[in-house]
Amino acid sequence: MTSPARAGSTGAAAAPFHPVLLGTDQGIYALARAFHESYGVRSTIVARAVTGGIAWSRIADVVELTPDGGRDEVISTLLARGRMLREQSPSVPLLLLCNADSHAQLFAEHAEELGELYVFPYLSEQTLAQVADKTHFAQICERLGLATPRTSVISFAGADEPGWAPDPVQVPFPVVAKPDNGASYENLRFPGYRKIWFLDTPEEWAQLARTLAEAGYRDDFLVQELIPGDDTHQLSVVAYVDQHGTVTAMATAQVLLGEHHPMALGNPAAMITTPMSELMDAAERILGEVDYWGFANIDAKIDPRTGTTCFMEMNPRMGRNNYYATAAGADIVGAVVDDVVHGLQRAPRRGMREILYCIVSPLMLLHYVRDPQLRRRVLAAARRRTVHPLLYERLNLRRRAYVLVQQANHVRKFARYYPRPTASGF
Repeated sequence: MTSPARAGSTGAAAAPFHPVLLGTDQGIYALARAFHESYGVRSTIVARAVTGGIAWSRIADVVELTPDGGRDEVISTLLARGRMLREQSPSVPLLLLCNADSHAQLFAEHAEELGELYVFPYLSEQTLAQVADKTHFAQICERLGLATPRTSVISFAGADEPGWAPDPVQVPFPVVAKPDNGASYENLRFPGYRKIWFLDTPEEWAQLARTLAEAGYRDDFLVQELIPGDDTHQLSVVAYVDQHGTVTAMATAQVLLGEHHPMALGNPAAMITTPMSELMDAAERILGEVDYWGFANIDAKIDPRTGTTCFMEMNPRMGRNNYYATAAGADIVGAVVDDVVHGLQRAPRRGMREILYCIVSPLMLLHYVRDPQLRRRVLAAARRRTVHPLLYERLNLRRRAYVLVQQANHVRKFARYYPRPTASGF
């Protein structure tokens, strides 16, 4: 295991703290890893299920919720665990974080009672509603002169009414379809469920609209212009905004390969971090338009027809692949600790290191990354440093075995769902 060493936050040794993290995926483990690397602290993870991403860890204790428990159970468990930890160590601050849209909404709704036990960044319910609304995000970008895809906003509010039919789509097919508010869609389940839909014809959209209506979806759905270009045209930003509205940590990465399994679409599987100053500056301007506090993840894509960067969406969380920001040197955990634990205003820090972040076997990239110049960059980055967020506890054989099995499963899934790179990426 990497020996604990402070990665550069100014007040690191001033006071101990205990992270309590809500979630189940590798992004939550990556956050616990970053806290352990930087501060030597163990985390408590509160999870709906003990997935392989967080199981068998020596750097975190897992509190498991009942599989079918609701939002009330999440809050009651967080409060009970907080009281227990406070009784054990009254002087140790409890830092509460999450990494899902629905959990960010939960924190906003219960900020007062959670705040009696924990310190944590959160958005007001009004601001969270604005951030989660992808239509509002597009309006911000328009004000700032930043490009976004052409979009039709389709309301399902009247889907219970007899004879209801969705408004016509004004965007030419093929299109991308996705919920306007991820939190309201996150827990919805129906046959064929996926996070994002890629539709070639109006008939496919009509079928999806019927399925969504029957499943009980009653919010807005976005039908967007499909920006061409394979996975390597996608860009990612991870940022932290402190309570004074200053972006104190930020990193950018170019996607090399994205997940193509229907349940995981939209999640990068391999990325190369690189400091893209124009993208960072634009992201900072976007965040400055909102009364923001906490982590943010912004997705963009380069349109190969024009070279324009199109901004796709912003999410009120750090994202599943947040560890790329840590590896690039942005010190996102130091940013939140300085801000809410130590009450320090620190100088902004941007991730400047170029590393290969990869949850699949790096050898797969030789098949999917076809641009010769990008291949050379990837190979050079791989020689310097390749990072897998789950490969931290070196002597933990069960976790290392899990990663090997996961990588073998990725080979199988990509062979089925994305056997060769395509011009559109889908």
